[in-house]
Amino acid sequence: VLQNVSYTRLKNYLTALMEDRASHKFRPGTTFEDAYMLYGFDRRLRELIFHEIEKIEISIRTRIAYACNGSENGYWFLNPAYFRSDGRHSAILRRLKNELQRSDNEAILHFRKKYSNEFPPSWLTLEATSMGTLATIYDELKDEVLRNRISEYYGLDPATFCAWIWHLVAVRNDCAHHNRVWNRKPSSPAPLPQRTRNLFPDMQDEDRNHIYMTLCIIKYLQNSIKPNNTFAVRLKMLIENFKLIDPALMGFPSGWEETAFWN
Repeated sequence: VLQNVSYTRLKNYLTALMEDRASHKFRPGTTFEDAYMLYGFDRRLRELIFHEIEKIEISIRTRIAYACNGSENGYWFLNPAYFRSDGRHSAILRRLKNELQRSDNEAILHFRKKYSNEFPPSWLTLEATSMGTLATIYDELKDEVLRNRISEYYGLDPATFCAWIWHLVAVRNDCAHHNRVWNRKPSSPAPLPQRTRNLFPDMQDEDRNHIYMTLCIIKYLQNSIKPNNTFAVRLKMLIENFKLIDPALMGFPSGWEETAFWN
């Protein structure tokens, strides 16, 4: 295992099994297999989260395209009047240009062969953008009507929706770089929502420091995108398959699986 996983990576999972970190004393009965199982659970959890965030990213990309394409033939994003400042708009265009140049999307390659435009229309340009760029575009939109039109689709106010996107960008990057997520405090904690159109669990401010908050955000957004999604079922199966895992260490409240939000 150490030849392929490395001690540096695995030791993050060893410490969770210690009863005294100062003396490196493990809880009685702990085995190496326990640590490796914990590592395996975290890997599976990252895969599940990454897969679900992909669906959310595609939905957000679509909602921005639909909300903003009412004028200018799909080239609204070239107009600095849509954004908070000319400088921020210029930075966004530079990011879009770089991402388009790296893209191997067949439709984009076909467009570039057929037309001389520097950018394809927004519905095609946005297909090449990263989730971070999508978050930046929404964050920098000046028109509150457009911001509300997009966030209302998910039953959220613009400020909460924007903060949740940035949170998911950070979590997605952690997953993509294989960073531990199951019991790690997020680098950018998400805010608790002030209001939601659909059901969201009651939480306290300290709950923001656990992966449970992230999983609730994913579930909430998935419920807006596809009400009959199976995320809760797959999450429960994952936790049930790893009996060693204590959901409380991830911020899960007692009886969470029977609540209306998860059931």
